[in-house]
Amino acid sequence: MIFANSSMLWLLLVFPPALAVFFRWSWRKRQELRTRFIQARLLPGLTVGLSPMRQKLRLGCVVLAVVCLILALARPQWGFDWEAAKMRGLDIVVAIDTSKSMLAEDIAPNRLARAKLAALELMQRAKSDRLGLVAFAGSAFLQCPLTVDDSAFRQSVESLDVNTIPQGGTALAEGIDTALTAFKEQDNYKVLVLFSDGEDHDSGAIEAAKRAGEAGLRIYTIGVGTTAGEILRIRDAKGNADYIRDEQGNAVKSHLDEDLLRRIAGATEGGYYWPLRGAKVMDELYDKWLAKLPKSEHEAKLVKRYHERYHWPLVLALALLLVETLLPERKRGRQLPAPNLNPNLNLDLNPHPYPND
Repeated sequence: MIFANSSMLWLLLVFPPALAVFFRWSWRKRQELRTRFIQARLLPGLTVGLSPMRQKLRLGCVVLAVVCLILALARPQWGFDWEAAKMRGLDIVVAIDTSKSMLAEDIAPNRLARAKLAALELMQRAKSDRLGLVAFAGSAFLQCPLTVDDSAFRQSVESLDVNTIPQGGTALAEGIDTALTAFKEQDNYKVLVLFSDGEDHDSGAIEAAKRAGEAGLRIYTIGVGTTAGEILRIRDAKGNADYIRDEQGNAVKSHLDEDLLRRIAGATEGGYYWPLRGAKVMDELYDKWLAKLPKSEHEAKLVKRYHERYHWPLVLALALLLVETLLPERKRGRQLPAPNLNPNLNLDLNPHPYPND
């Protein structure tokens, strides 16, 4: 069971306890006022037939009715049907660099982890868009085809690490070419969001971007890292850290190549480069650029339509209030005791003072 307005459940911590405390205080106050203004010998006659248990039961019905009303406002839901909903959106392929240079920790926690988080942030904004995923290092492959299934895209992103592509290096050109093959429909706007530090070990990235631009692909490059760079570290299975070294045994330092990433984005019409700095990069990218592109209709997305069950606690609340209203405080069948008259007392009930008249 889920609640559509789960924030309303916080009211359960306020109103029912407050009502219980108020009723308890009013009960004691009423008892105190009775003993103060009514003589003790008269109380049994005035309260005969009153049931304290029934009075407490009525107050309990009010408290439980308030609980049920709050649950109804929270809109409990359980059970669902799958419903196909037509979507209008963009086709966006996200390409993430998984080379070992993405282990640099010049941005926390490291470049690859930050790029994965940004890709998931983009997924949150692209609710009506189809998303695909390409992983690339020394080679590239389509990790997730274009889909409207957020869970499939999320799982594909979260599974990425520097061992996803066994071949070392960074082949930006192959990553762009692989992303281009993910698009099927020719009339949709094609968008590639490429996360990389720009360290290209193969030539041809600019040429590949130009070919993609001629095919209608817009490339938005996201620079991950800093221009100052960072010495690359790697951890073994035991958690011990060591530097990544080149063939000569020197520690490798990786730098963000912003110039190359700008040139790749500029090779396509409408492309743009954006450094991954700050917390709102994906929001700015989507609002300023992607949201303005014309959207086309694509495949239906199956969405869950949960069944509303708020009427059950609502009916129970009304029933409790009805019980509280109709439940009498006095027990049935109880009669007030007759006055105790003294038989020796001679009372003249004749209203006439002079009977012979």
